[in-house]
Amino acid sequence: MFEEMARDIGFAEEHAELLRAAHPLVSPFFQEVVDRFYEVIAQNPEARAVFADESAIERQKVHLAGWLEGIFGGVYDEAYFERRARIGRAHVRIRLPQRYMFSMMNVVRVRLQDLLRREAIRAGWSMHEQQVAIAAVDKLLDMELAIMLETFHEDYMTRLRANERLASLGQLAASIGHELRNPLAVIDSSLHLLKRRVSDDARIAKHVDRIGQQVGRSNRIITDLLELARDRAPNRVVCDLPAIVEATVQDLEHKGVELTVDLDHVHGIWVDLSQIQQVVFNLVQNAIHAAQSKVQVRARHDDTDFFLEVADDGPGLTAEARARLFEPLFTTKTKGIGLGLWLCQRIVEKHEGTIEVDSQEGEGTRFVVRIPDVVRS
Repeated sequence: MFEEMARDIGFAEEHAELLRAAHPLVSPFFQEVVDRFYEVIAQNPEARAVFADESAIERQKVHLAGWLEGIFGGVYDEAYFERRARIGRAHVRIRLPQRYMFSMMNVVRVRLQDLLRREAIRAGWSMHEQQVAIAAVDKLLDMELAIMLETFHEDYMTRLRANERLASLGQLAASIGHELRNPLAVIDSSLHLLKRRVSDDARIAKHVDRIGQQVGRSNRIITDLLELARDRAPNRVVCDLPAIVEATVQDLEHKGVELTVDLDHVHGIWVDLSQIQQVVFNLVQNAIHAAQSKVQVRARHDDTDFFLEVADDGPGLTAEARARLFEPLFTTKTKGIGLGLWLCQRIVEKHEGTIEVDSQEGEGTRFVVRIPDVVRS
């Protein structure tokens, strides 16, 4: 795709060579470009709000300096395209409005043009070399912008298809969920009466308890169905991730499975409490069901993100199962309906995060949830 774009826009080897030659002239001044870029950001409250704090800005300054190095790197191939596309996807992930892509790219463009013109004159470049080099910057920045905007289009189409499917599933889910709630409520209330009558007969009481467990399971399935139908946006508050994990784990039965919880000291995470509780519950419950003997739950934090890791020593997943794991109504369990992981992914994505699975047949499974440490409002 990059080669096609370069051909269409007229970016030739001469342009690449001059950008490569300009690198030692302009690279000592990259920090000036970076500082000017973030001066403009600071003047726009909406753009500034994308960044959590000053430390996040300092990290992004380092990334921007690296991006400028790539502009004058002299190698522009498919690998270059993919690196730039990853930057675009990062902008999509933090929900940076597209208009800032244009305005901020113009800030960079003007600064680089002025810088290149000044330093090329000092270095004794001919007028032709100056003009071609500045044209090269223009062409390459246009391609950079096109690459990044393409990632916004990819995200839009992905969400559009997902929302169309969600609308159909949501209507079905809401209908089924509401229709089943009433008869289950009658069964549950009748069970309480039965328990009083059969408390002296252990054999019958055991079967009544089993019925109660299945009613509880059915209610959880309905809850998942109704959550699917609502698909509501997160109602964010500051939460304690280790406390969420500890409270959720305590509510889960794990007979025969050694459950280890490793919680790093992390500061407050800005999330929807009930939604994140559901993610923790589903992942840990799945791990307990899959495990042979051990489940490990870990919560940690680095400079930019919170992480929740849930690992089991179960049979692992086939390649086909890994590929379809987050599809609605796909399940590897005999008693599952295939909504839990799909809901987990929806919730995590609505928190601008990611959920990934690492699993091989016979080697267990590990889920990693990443949620950005985003600005609070």
